[in-house]
Order: sequence, then C-alpha cells, then structure tokens
Amino acid sequence: MPVELQIKSRADKKANAIRQEGDIPATIYGPENEPVSIQLNAKEFSRVPHRDHSHLIYLKQEGQEDTEVLIKNVQKNFVTQEVLNIEFYKVKRGHKLTMKVALEFEGNSEAVKMGADLVPVHKEANIKCLPKDIPYSIKVDISALEKAGDQIAFENLEIDSEVIELLDPPKEIVCKAQAKRTAAAIAAEEAAEAAEDAAAGEAAPAGEAAPAAEAAPAA
Repeated sequence: MPVELQIKSRADKKANAIRQEGDIPATIYGPENEPVSIQLNAKEFSRVPHRDHSHLIYLKQEGQEDTEVLIKNVQKNFVTQEVLNIEFYKVKRGHKLTMKVALEFEGNSEAVKMGADLVPVHKEANIKCLPKDIPYSIKVDISALEKAGDQIAFENLEIDSEVIELLDPPKEIVCKAQAKRTAAAIAAEEAAEAAEDAAAGEAAPAGEAAPAAEAAPAA
C-alpha cells in the first residue's frame, strides 16, 4: 500500500505554534514549482515506517489533486528527536530519478561456512527508475561465493533492467569471500613492517658538504 498523508495549507502562525498544536511545518518544492508551505499531523507522520521515507508518498489535500512526493529532508530536535520540519520533493510523473538503494545480502555461502570472511565492498547501489518503482533494497545472493576468492560484481545482481537501470560499473565488485589471515601470516606481515622501519631508522643522514680549502697565502 502506498503511503498517504493528509496535509493542509500552513496557517499564518509561527512554526513553534504549529508544533504546539500537534502539526509539523513542511514545504513542497520541485524543479517546475514554486515552494509551497504546508503542515501535517505529527502523529500521522510518526506512523510512516522509516523504510518508506525513501519511497513515493501521496500528499492528499481536500479539493485538490494528490501530490506525489519523496521526502528529501527531515529536521529533528537533536535532544528530543521531535520532528521540526519536513522537505518534500514533488516528482514529475513519468520522469525517472537517480538515487542510492541499500544492498541486502542474503543466502548462505559455502566459502563463509568453510571459514572465509564475507567482505562487502559496497553497501549501496546507484540506480535510475520511476518513483513508483523504487525498491526497498537490492538483493545480493551470497550463495554464489563457493570458495575463498570468489566475488560478486554488479553485473551478477538479479535486477529487472526494463524497470531499474543500474548505474554502477558492471565489473565493479559488490562483495567477496576472503580467506582469513592466519596468526602466522599476521606475524610475518608485522615482522616485515618492523624490519622496514628499522632499516629506515638506520639510514645515515646526508652529510654536510666539506668546507672549501683555504687559499695559500701569497709568497
């Protein structure tokens, strides 16, 4: 179900007075519209799941056509976490948007079961799609990591390319299975670093140029 919020034109009052009445001051803006000041019920907004903050929201106002928006910014009180102000971005119907979407790692990796570390290289993907098609996340099936050294690239992700355009380089690594470093390997690396530091410390500083010989006195 798409999120719907009831709004009304902002009253001719100061922001604090609007908040004291249980509403939140807000603004709607977009590339083809002048900013519009509104207000909405604080309790109603608090019931919107956080995961929906990055998805299409329908603002409903009596006597007007619904406004399709995305939340661009939520200003909160640092101490109380009370929502002080909201900025909504009005989307253009039929116009695609670019955004970041979280990568969700799922499944079971044989490499990880055998002791390798799962190393996420990216936690988000850059995509382009219509506002109504924004996914909550993009799945990354780590079962493809069967042995240490295996990798998953963006081109390996299962995405409906007719709906979502992936903007990241196809060959770029999303995650990999990396063999755990043994205690011996770590000790060897530390010993090598210590040897390099010692060698650098023992290098003699460049000497000063010798003074020029004094000219022989005249006979």
